[in-house]
Amino acid sequence: MRAHAKSLSFSSVLLLGVNGIIGSGIFLLPGSLYQQAGNWSVLLVILAGIATTLVALNYAVLASKIDEDGGAWVYANRAFGPAVGFQIGWLSWFLGVITISAEIAAFLTTLTDFIPALQQRTWYVVVAVGLIGMLAIINLFGPGTMSVVDNLASALKVLLLLGFIIGGAMTLGAQLPPVITTPATHGQWILALTTSFYMFTGFSFLPTAAKEMQRAERNLPRALLLVMLVVTVIYSLALIVTIGLLGHRLAGETLPVALAFEQVVGPIGKVVILVGMLISILGVAVAVSFDTPVGLASLATEKQLLPAVFGRQNRFQAPVVAVLVTTGLAMLLVVSGDYLFLVNLIVLAAFIQYLVTILASFKLRRDQTLPTGMRLWGGQLVPVLALGIVVGIMLSFQLQTYLIAGGVVVSGIVIYWLDRHQHPH
Repeated sequence: MRAHAKSLSFSSVLLLGVNGIIGSGIFLLPGSLYQQAGNWSVLLVILAGIATTLVALNYAVLASKIDEDGGAWVYANRAFGPAVGFQIGWLSWFLGVITISAEIAAFLTTLTDFIPALQQRTWYVVVAVGLIGMLAIINLFGPGTMSVVDNLASALKVLLLLGFIIGGAMTLGAQLPPVITTPATHGQWILALTTSFYMFTGFSFLPTAAKEMQRAERNLPRALLLVMLVVTVIYSLALIVTIGLLGHRLAGETLPVALAFEQVVGPIGKVVILVGMLISILGVAVAVSFDTPVGLASLATEKQLLPAVFGRQNRFQAPVVAVLVTTGLAMLLVVSGDYLFLVNLIVLAAFIQYLVTILASFKLRRDQTLPTGMRLWGGQLVPVLALGIVVGIMLSFQLQTYLIAGGVVVSGIVIYWLDRHQHPH
């Protein structure tokens, strides 16, 4: 058990959660969502928020019962053993790798407004690989700057979004977007819903962090519900304002929020949003590029679930092998598909973790060796609903997405088996 006092206030957890979930998606995805589902995209974002809340409550239950850092892979390890636990830890690392690739893709998508040459495939690939290479160098020689960059980027993205919503709402006044007359097809709805889930994938750290709040057993579910409510409201309002300002021009727009803010304050508004987005997105990429190799190295050094070479450090105490493997794979992914492809790959990897975590909550519900922990309203109804949603969404991805995720799972199985065969313990 941890010895330190529980020190996070309710408001601190609320701010931590909102900041941790809001990412590049809301700045770049409204055009795609509107193209797929029109005005109904607002409803789909709300549904994704509700569904993610159901999943998050399962994480909260397990976090209240298992007092270890690590999240999903710790729960899987406790419920199903080290082989499954390793696989979820391996997928958690892969999720970080895809996130690096997606953030770099988002950065370059935003940068094309200033440097149109990046629309050419050759320049896109060269700059993308170069940026990830720079992240590797920063990680190997200067990781001490990470927290400063992360804090700046985190505050900036929330302020930009709130400023956009307030300014856009004042411009629109009482004029709301008209109700769409032509409903989207079933396939378009599912695609838009799947894309919407990407904007909520940052929640999974919150139940573990929120255990340090005061009176966690009582306040944790309330904090989770309030965080998800606030984020869902912010996303919905941002999407409504964007639709109201751009109308049908929104369909397929790659920089929708920036273009919409231009309607509010003129060209300077677009520049402000774009510069803010660039700083915020790059800041997230830097932070994730630091956390992801550290997570991979910890599987080798702390948990002994990977060959020791993955934990090898250089003289700057950076996990050199983990950094090189992480950034190398991120380079391959960023040149293999566009931002939307990477978004769907992230959602699938995250949903595999969700699935195993929900199953772990079923298995550990009556484990007498664990504390009683938090009890959910409605008993098993929440995990049953969450399980149905996760399985339903997992059946909707394209073959290429399944193949890449499957390749990662198989590689993890091979590495785990080889390490256990050579070093049984």
